[in-house]
Amino acid sequence: MEMATAKIKAIAPWFGGNRMLAEEAGKLLAGCEWIGVPFAGGMSELAHFTARTILVNDLHFHVINLAMTAGDPVLGPQLYRRLRRKLFHQDELQAAQRACIDWPQGIDEMPDIDLAEAYFVSQWMGRSGLAGTKDEFKGNLPIRWSAGGGDSAVRYRSAVQSLLAWRRVLQRCNFTCLDGFAFLAKAKDAAGHGLYVDAPWPDDGDGYKHRFTEADQVSLANVLHRFRHTRVVIRYADHPQIRALYGLDLHWQWHHLQGRTQSNGAKAEVLITNFAAGDA
Repeated sequence: MEMATAKIKAIAPWFGGNRMLAEEAGKLLAGCEWIGVPFAGGMSELAHFTARTILVNDLHFHVINLAMTAGDPVLGPQLYRRLRRKLFHQDELQAAQRACIDWPQGIDEMPDIDLAEAYFVSQWMGRSGLAGTKDEFKGNLPIRWSAGGGDSAVRYRSAVQSLLAWRRVLQRCNFTCLDGFAFLAKAKDAAGHGLYVDAPWPDDGDGYKHRFTEADQVSLANVLHRFRHTRVVIRYADHPQIRALYGLDLHWQWHHLQGRTQSNGAKAEVLITNFAAGDA
């Protein structure tokens, strides 16, 4: 309900984000009292989680810092006021990109409003769909020279305005900035718990700053196989390696959905669960 009036359904325009099918993940985890999200990315799913405790994690400290700042009762309004005053201009984008690149690798204390401001501008003024990738701090201001398609300045203003709704969502969450495997090692396998796992995909996820190797995919599957009481929901594209790792004969259930590519083309997706939908 918090996001009903928001035009932008992600905290950052994440590459491979789940804005279209986020509600489906929420339905499968409805009734959980604790939900852990080890690979948060653009965080589109958070608005659809109703658990008392929502623990949100990503190794990408820029996006975690942005979420913590946007959800802070004091810093959130300050961030909104800063961002709404900015002109949609190449100088603003380049200054934000430089600030993010030059920031020390990791920060001792989050939230930091200056870093959150720079990261928001670098992503929402820059080319859409690059957040989380190796190229997220590259590129020029996307200026349109024709009337076709949407307007990039309008997209930025909509993202800023949507922070008002995002603040209410993020205030319900706790945040960590860990490696996803370290997060899962700490998660308790217990009834009433849920995990939403949207790790980098095979092939499609090779452009991420924190990408997964084939060995990482195998390790993740081995970790997730161990959860027997926790409700596990995993998002992937339908891929041969994923079919081998999460086959129906290994107690996994597949829910086939129709997603979209970065260029808005149709793409088959699956939500894989360790329970049947009727048992949720």
